[in-house]
Amino acid sequence: MIRARHALLALSAAALLGAASYSPQWAVEAQGRPPGQLPGFPKSEPDHYNLGPIGGKATLESRPPGLKVTSLVAGAPGEKGGLAQGDCITGAAGKAFKVDPYLELGLAIEEAEAQAKSAKLKLSVERGGKTSEIEVTLTAFGKEAKAFPGGKMRDRIVDDALAWLARRQQGDGSWECHLSAVNGQVCMTALCGLAFVACGNTAEKGTYAANVKKAAQFVIANIGQEGGFGAMGGGGGGNWNQTNWGLGYGGMFLAQVELLSPVKGAREKLIWVRDTILKNMEDSGGWAHGPGGPNALGYLELEIVSNYVLSALGGIQALGIDVDKSRIDKALAYIQKCGGGGPGVGYSTKPGQVGMGDVGRTAGAVAAFAALGRTDHPYYKPMVGFTAANLRKIKDGHVSPMMHWLAAALACRREGGKIWEAFWETQRQECTMLRMPDNTFTARPTDESATLGKNNDRDLGPAWCTAHWVIILGLERDHLTLWLGKSKGARPKPDSKGPVTSDKKPEPKKEKTPEEIEAEREKERKKALEDAMKD
Repeated sequence: MIRARHALLALSAAALLGAASYSPQWAVEAQGRPPGQLPGFPKSEPDHYNLGPIGGKATLESRPPGLKVTSLVAGAPGEKGGLAQGDCITGAAGKAFKVDPYLELGLAIEEAEAQAKSAKLKLSVERGGKTSEIEVTLTAFGKEAKAFPGGKMRDRIVDDALAWLARRQQGDGSWECHLSAVNGQVCMTALCGLAFVACGNTAEKGTYAANVKKAAQFVIANIGQEGGFGAMGGGGGGNWNQTNWGLGYGGMFLAQVELLSPVKGAREKLIWVRDTILKNMEDSGGWAHGPGGPNALGYLELEIVSNYVLSALGGIQALGIDVDKSRIDKALAYIQKCGGGGPGVGYSTKPGQVGMGDVGRTAGAVAAFAALGRTDHPYYKPMVGFTAANLRKIKDGHVSPMMHWLAAALACRREGGKIWEAFWETQRQECTMLRMPDNTFTARPTDESATLGKNNDRDLGPAWCTAHWVIILGLERDHLTLWLGKSKGARPKPDSKGPVTSDKKPEPKKEKTPEEIEAEREKERKKALEDAMKD
């Protein structure tokens, strides 16, 4: 029953973007099934660790610490360098892995990519009981690697990822969603559209203007539609309406498009989105996956939905469309109640869930408060402090770590300064290891995905992870002014080039010892946390 109970958690992600039909016996049938073969779900890919731009997948080994290669990307640096399936990578750049082979390999990759001419990385490999060294050649970014997440290295990664996303946009303007009906496509399309906007494209200008416009037209035509899964489960029925997610993602995307370069019908649709979101608010001030009462699992509100629909309402409000302040106040009070008196936002106000603070949910609430222009709310700074203090826990986010990464990035970018720096200090190796050789992005295994036997980020498809990381990498450009709560309704001048342009080169700094750097960072983290906790 343990697997069946945990498998129910997967419904939050599957339902998030509209899962396929289920038998009412699916939870029972899940018992004894191999991981990734739950009824109604597509078969999962193996939930293995990515090897970053080396190109391959691996399992995490503990004795000795290492990464055992399970597959390789054809023609990628790993295969070209002689790495083979079954090899166990036990070290890199002359250093044996000690604690976390995954992140330690990420650091070694970054150091290799920072080389000026030839980014060669030596890997210590165990094969057939013998240890040898294999040399892989990566892309040499030189000093630009030190400017990451800005500079030319960022530009190249983002440009490649945007081109990849553009090639996968479908004829109707949407992107495929692997766990979806039309509501899922709305969410995925809005997310991919936001990736283009974050990097300087509008519906009128930029390399990908046509992609943004087609995406907006698809969302306008389909937002709020369920598709074929409103009552999932056949006998016994059950409410599986998930459209609040589409209203949140789609509403924010359309608001941002309308701000920068209006598309016919967007403003009228946003008024409808406002009305529908407020209509769907529960008596508590929170939101469920969708309207219609408790779902088939018997629960109603879950706080994370509030973050998305409120962000959309904030974007709509910034366009000069009136939003009932009393309803917003009620919604913000609900979020604070989910914290149970603490700074971390819990899953809901239910016993056993209230006060169970999670960094991704909390950061998402920070972004929502900011989008609404409510950074003066007494709960805002405590949430910022909680987010800053728990950045290393983002990867443990419930259901979809990718959603939590983006939420944390939005909150940290909104605050800027040391908190934004802290985000990248704690997440750079994650970004490196999730990057594929073609500069798209993939998913990361977690304790939860191991328990479920499924990785929802992976199953949602490569566009899901790639769009999230492109948005994160594009945040420094500040084009997503509505989501960041930095817009007063004015229309900023759009970037005519589309892809990200390089930042100014940083001034050379005197090298510090590792001990000095760590001491300085610890001091800055403590100060940032203290400042954020002050009312």
